[in-house]
Amino acid sequence: MRVVLDARPLSHPQSGGYRSYVMALVQGLAELASTDVEILLYLDRPVDFSLPFETRILSSSRLKTDFALFAQQVKRDQPDLVHGTVNYLPVGISSKTVLLLYDALLLKRYPWEGVVQRSLRQRLLNAYWAGLMRHSARTATSVFTISQGSAQELASVLGGSPQRFLVVPLGISLPLPRAGVVREPTTILAIAAPDARKNIEALYEALPLLDDLNPTLKLVCTTVRTAAAAETEVARRGLKNVQLLRNLDNQALSDAYATARVFVFPSRLEGFGLPPLEAMQAGTPVAASNALPMPEILGAAPLYFDPEKPAELAATVRCLLTNADEWSERSHAGIAQAKRYSLKAMAEGTLSLWRELAA
Repeated sequence: MRVVLDARPLSHPQSGGYRSYVMALVQGLAELASTDVEILLYLDRPVDFSLPFETRILSSSRLKTDFALFAQQVKRDQPDLVHGTVNYLPVGISSKTVLLLYDALLLKRYPWEGVVQRSLRQRLLNAYWAGLMRHSARTATSVFTISQGSAQELASVLGGSPQRFLVVPLGISLPLPRAGVVREPTTILAIAAPDARKNIEALYEALPLLDDLNPTLKLVCTTVRTAAAAETEVARRGLKNVQLLRNLDNQALSDAYATARVFVFPSRLEGFGLPPLEAMQAGTPVAASNALPMPEILGAAPLYFDPEKPAELAATVRCLLTNADEWSERSHAGIAQAKRYSLKAMAEGTLSLWRELAA
């Protein structure tokens, strides 16, 4: 069986999202080393790291690739299946197709969005992606997603039952923390993001309620824009003991998880929610929002809170900072939960889907 994987996210500098998914899938498939599957990776430009499968370099022009070059290369390679990884499929593909839809964010307006100020360029890009996403969902041979919660949201806008969307959960690709990393007893770790969906403002509002514990908040900033927004907001609110972590590679991020006493994830909605699992892998207890699909993915390991109630968030974090027995219980439960989401399981689920469709 020959499969084309849309691996264009691998050349994007920003971590997370599509890039994390493709990198994890490629790693998992390489570990399985299935002899009956030939995998071709389609990239939009060369990358500066080695890949375990044969590659095709198309073009850095998204429009050229989406509307001509991708389909032309597929016609030359004649695969049994094309796997779409960016919420849509390039047009004109003659082979069978399987499309991953992460979530319904481009297709559905949520109450927390309010009046979002976006540039003309961003509005045009969002309209472009949403249009291709709807078209691809109708025309793909098969569509799947990464959680039951995501399936529920997609069904609400695309129609049909959530059961029409097969689910293949993500795997954790982050390495284990290095030996000797010292856990800091009052450090809270979170991922900074200016996106209202990520809801970092709830943590900012909760932090003053913990002043008597004198915690240190460390914010992982994945882009220059994110760091600038966090810096501005922290200064505006007069928050104390806040550190911004910038330019972390995967090992440094894993070590940061292991350094923290608590990881906080206040998101209002996720397609999957990988960062809490990464924290759990490092043995760090998680305070997580109870929004979709966190309870589905994280199970009973975290302490949950309502993402719209900063005081509840603060009480949850306080418990994990001050209650040693609760901390230990959540740490052990988190390690066990994280082990369920391996790269091998992700790759095996994907291969099973491929083989079913190719047959």
